Amino acid sequence: MHRLSPSALAALLLLVAAGPPAAAQSSWESRTRTGEYAFAVGDVERAEAEFRAALEIAQRLPPPDRRLETSLGNLARLYEHEGRFTEALPMYQLEVAAAEVRLGPDDAGLLDPLLGLARVAVPTGDVPTAEAALERYRAIADATGAADPAQRWIALAMLARTAALQDRDEAAVGYQREAVAALEQARGPTDEERATAIETLAQMELQHGDAGAAEGLLDRAAMLRAADGGATAELWTAGARAAFGAGELEVAERLAERATAAAQAEGSDPEPARRVLADVSWMRVRRGTESLGDLYLAAAPGPELDLAYDRLLAVHGAIDRAAEPVAARDNLLRLASVAALRGDAVDSAHWQKLAIDLERELAGADSAEVLTALESLVGLHVAAGRLADAVTANAWLIAAEEAAWGSESPRLRPALERQLELLTQAGLKKEAKALKKRLKEL
Repeated sequence: MHRLSPSALAALLLLVAAGPPAAAQSSWESRTRTGEYAFAVGDVERAEAEFRAALEIAQRLPPPDRRLETSLGNLARLYEHEGRFTEALPMYQLEVAAAEVRLGPDDAGLLDPLLGLARVAVPTGDVPTAEAALERYRAIADATGAADPAQRWIALAMLARTAALQDRDEAAVGYQREAVAALEQARGPTDEERATAIETLAQMELQHGDAGAAEGLLDRAAMLRAADGGATAELWTAGARAAFGAGELEVAERLAERATAAAQAEGSDPEPARRVLADVSWMRVRRGTESLGDLYLAAAPGPELDLAYDRLLAVHGAIDRAAEPVAARDNLLRLASVAALRGDAVDSAHWQKLAIDLERELAGADSAEVLTALESLVGLHVAAGRLADAVTANAWLIAAEEAAWGSESPRLRPALERQLELLTQAGLKKEAKALKKRLKEL
């Protein structure tokens, strides 16, 4: 953050000695008291006018004079209270500069205006100014030991946020750790504030720090929320999602299981946590192919697949298909894949057909997604030796391809040739003969 030199500050604030100090002091005090009263009763327009008049008087007082800082701070806080952050920002900057002239660059008297400057810089989008102010705050607080712990943890939490906004994730985690440590020494914060700060650190640890430490932090946050009569299921679920996003599957599973138990105990919806459990299981059993036929041929039933199937089935029962068609389709496709891996072709085909029906609604009956899903269904039936079902599914595929490409398209040949082979194997000579003729004409 750029610091104004004493001479630059004097020029900027027009600090020229004029008028008798005693008269100026009386007038300044009168204007300031009137402004404070007007602000207290909600007359913001009058308060602003009085504070501005007091500032004009303070600018004519011989420097350094604390009344200048007070007037700048009064206007800064009024603008901040009214959400006029772009107007508050220069007032706080000048207050910091004026205090620095009077006190020196490292005095504890700079703490409050530095924190105010950071508060208004962030919503204006001036993150570097906010970060610089907070770093100065941290340095002065550490050097003097004069910062109020209830204020210091807020400053450190803000510093963590500014680092995160600039994608400096490791620094952000470090600052948030300091914030939580400072919070332990503060008497003013509520249990809700403490829980929120600790939960924020847990989320940051899961994503960019120590995932193992996050579980203990969430335990502490949950105890604080529970002691205050609050619910904890959402806390555990958010942690589970963050852990899953970070690739910490075991941590995600444990947190999601705790979320499910908490939701049941608190009478809330366990479905968000069950989705995380389903995601975890799916990541563990999924293979590098979407071909149901290949999955069926590689089937290796076992407890992990059974657990994945049960978790996906639980999600299927909770998804509102009309509200979340994409989520419903994806879960159906997962169920089809897991059923194939379990060696159950009939069940796999059941889920795949439901997914295809939903895909038709989402993308159209002749969409590439529907064609791919039908191709996979045909492959499943072929791999399982279910000739009659393979013939039917391949006929559906041919009809969809005709709708997409036209009945004379050469792109139909692979599906038509496969249909000929299936009809021949099934002993359907008449249908096979007609298809041979069509292939010759294609």
